[in-house]
Amino acid sequence: MSYSHFTEKERYVISHLRLAKFSLREIARRIGRHHTSISREIKRNGPKYAPDAVYWYYGIQPVVEKRRHKARSHRRQNYQPLVEYVEDRLRMDWPPEVIA
Repeated sequence: MSYSHFTEKERYVISHLRLAKFSLREIARRIGRHHTSISREIKRNGPKYAPDAVYWYYGIQPVVEKRRHKARSHRRQNYQPLVEYVEDRLRMDWPPEVIA
């Protein structure tokens, strides 16, 4: 089964059904997703400091779009032994394919 991101419309439906006190399984059934996907979406993008707060789609969408386009390579760039290894090999004129 392939992975697909939640759409803005799906987040809209999730936020309104959560507000209406529907269960995660019922929300999942209505939008055609697995209930654990709904749970992860709410945990990942829902309110962080107030567990009783409401999951609002319009506040989430800009954050999600920004996160989606953020580079994930920053973790590798912060690992100093790896950075030194790559820099040393580049100074020795190794091709990037061999270093990788």
